[in-house]
Amino acid sequence: MASRLLPSAAALFLGAAACSSPDASPAPSPPASAASLPPAPAPLPSAAPPPEPARCAAVVCTAIERCDEATGACVPHCPAGEVYIPKTGPDGFVMGKGFTLNGGARRLRKGHQPDSDRPHRVVLTRPFCMDATEVTVAAMKTCVDAKACDAPKTLEVWANYPRRPDHPANEVSWDKAKKYCKAQGKDLPTEAQWEWAATGGDGRKWPWGNDEPTCEHADFTIGVLVSPGGDSGCHGGGTSPVRSHLKGDRTWPTGTLHDLAGNVWEWCDDTYAKYGTGPVTDPHVQKPGVLVHVVRGGGWNRSNLGIQTAFRGAAIHTYEVPGLGFRCVRNP
Repeated sequence: MASRLLPSAAALFLGAAACSSPDASPAPSPPASAASLPPAPAPLPSAAPPPEPARCAAVVCTAIERCDEATGACVPHCPAGEVYIPKTGPDGFVMGKGFTLNGGARRLRKGHQPDSDRPHRVVLTRPFCMDATEVTVAAMKTCVDAKACDAPKTLEVWANYPRRPDHPANEVSWDKAKKYCKAQGKDLPTEAQWEWAATGGDGRKWPWGNDEPTCEHADFTIGVLVSPGGDSGCHGGGTSPVRSHLKGDRTWPTGTLHDLAGNVWEWCDDTYAKYGTGPVTDPHVQKPGVLVHVVRGGGWNRSNLGIQTAFRGAAIHTYEVPGLGFRCVRNP
């Protein structure tokens, strides 16, 4: 019985030897599940290229310009209704046609001073924005209603205020015009600014060029002026709505200026004085005690000479007449 129940000694010896043999291969381990594996390390982020410096970061533009990010250059940025007028080049432009030389002042009469418009060179070092039109009755009324301006005269036969909203505000003194411009954060133009805007320095007789004016160019008096306050002008006396004579526009790359010739004379900030003969930079004539200011551009009741871009007029600061109005400029 015992011999059938117990293995033989040889069998035990062989079994033990098989388990302990150094040449025996271990039994393979079961594969680990994917959930039990440690996560793969995340890839290291690649180094980002340094940001390019903004083109406009170090660019300083004037208040009437903005920096163009594409080019890094200052470009015009005037408000709506205004036209950007660039500065002149370093050589400037020539002001003065010599109308009053060699007895011309006597022939012109009306208070012209002898030798008052001698040719001389002018340089403007700053751009500016100019109103595209003469200040209208509607714009003036808005300012008056806001109690920021004084109303023009209303009783003259050709007075526009307040009944002709799209006509230029006329019957406006220099003081009232100055107050309006200041209320808009602007100024009256200097005489040099006005002429540079009207001509671009190329010596043209009128804002549109050298073609003789017609009633398509401007509202003015063709032929002999019978009376400054008479039934004159291209439309039988009085002003025209602004932008009525598009053939006479002065066009810049940045916009168009209307009615710089005719319709109404326009106040300048400068006091009236004779031109010097030497070159000047950014002239702004303010003579203490002088109450007479320059007017430019002529009006509906002036001839083709009076509406030339170089023709100088003058009026005392309280002057309020139907043929006199204004426009403003925005300085940087």
